[in-house]
Amino acid sequence: MHGKFASVIFTLAAAASSVLAHSWVDCVKYDPISQLCLGYPRGYPGRQNVNINTLYTYMFDASPASQPMCSPQQQSTMNYNDKFPMTTAQPGETIYTTWEQNGHLDNANPTKIEVYYFSDSNKQFTDVSQRKDAKSAGTMKFATDGNCYIPGYPNTVCVGSWVVPTDLVPGQVYHFVWFWYFNANPAGQWYSTCFDVQVNSASHVVPTVDMPVVMAKGNPNINYVWGVTDTVKSVVANTTMLVNPNKGVVPPPPPPPPAPPAPPAPSAPPAPSSSSTSSTSPSAKPTQSSSSTIVRKCIPRPTPK
Repeated sequence: MHGKFASVIFTLAAAASSVLAHSWVDCVKYDPISQLCLGYPRGYPGRQNVNINTLYTYMFDASPASQPMCSPQQQSTMNYNDKFPMTTAQPGETIYTTWEQNGHLDNANPTKIEVYYFSDSNKQFTDVSQRKDAKSAGTMKFATDGNCYIPGYPNTVCVGSWVVPTDLVPGQVYHFVWFWYFNANPAGQWYSTCFDVQVNSASHVVPTVDMPVVMAKGNPNINYVWGVTDTVKSVVANTTMLVNPNKGVVPPPPPPPPAPPAPPAPSAPPAPSSSSTSSTSPSAKPTQSSSSTIVRKCIPRPTPK
C-alpha cells in the first residue's frame, strides 16, 4: 500500500508540475542550419546553470491588469555580457528564436506566442498593460509536431520565426518581448522573456529556410546555448546587407538623370567684307549674268536711188 500511495503522490506531483508551465527564450537569434546561437535574451544564465528554471521563469497569473513586463531579477536592465551578447540584426531580416516545449505540445489547439516591440528606441516595456500600445513583429505557435524537433520529448527544442520590422532605424537598440499566452488557468496564464536588438545596416544573415528544413537538422546539442565561442564570433563578423526592398533595407533612390544641355545661343551675323560692300552698293553697276539675253536693235538700210 505504501508503494502504491507513493506512486500516486509522484503522479499527482508530475501532473501539477505539467500544469504549472514554464518556458522562456533560450536563443533570440538562432542559425537553423549551423545550429549556433548568435544572440541571447536579457540576463540569460545559460542552460548549464542548474538554477535556470528558478532564475528565468517569469509568469503572469490570472491575467493581471498591471505587473512588470520583465522579470525584475533577471530582465529589468540590458544586462548582457561577452558570453551571452545582445542580438544584432537589420530591418527586414528573418529571425529564428528557440525555447523548450516542457511537455506542452498541442497540435489541435496550439498556444500562441507574440513578439511585441516599440518602434521608438527610447521606449521600454515596463508593464504588461503596455501590450495594447505595442506593435507585433510576429506570431508563432508554441509547440507542435511542425516546429519542435522531437515532439514526444518534453524538453525538446522548439523554433519559431519572425521578421525584424522595417520601421526600425539602423544604429539604434530596440526593446522586444517574447510573450507566451499559455492560459492553462481559465483566468489567464502568461510568460514573458525580454530582449533587445541592436539594429544595424548590415549583419550576419542566417539562411531563410522553411520549417521542415529546420526540423530535418535534428534536435541541437544543449551546449548550443552555453555561450559564445570563437566559432560564433567568426560567424557574426561575416556581415551582409539585405538589398531586397520587400524583405530588407530599402536602398536609396538612384540619382536623378542629368539635365539636358541648354540650346546654344544664336550667333551674331558675320560682319560684311569690303568686296561684298562694293558689289551691293547702290552706285555699283550690277554684273550681268552670262546667261542673260542680249537684245540688239535692228536699223534698216537706206533704199538706193
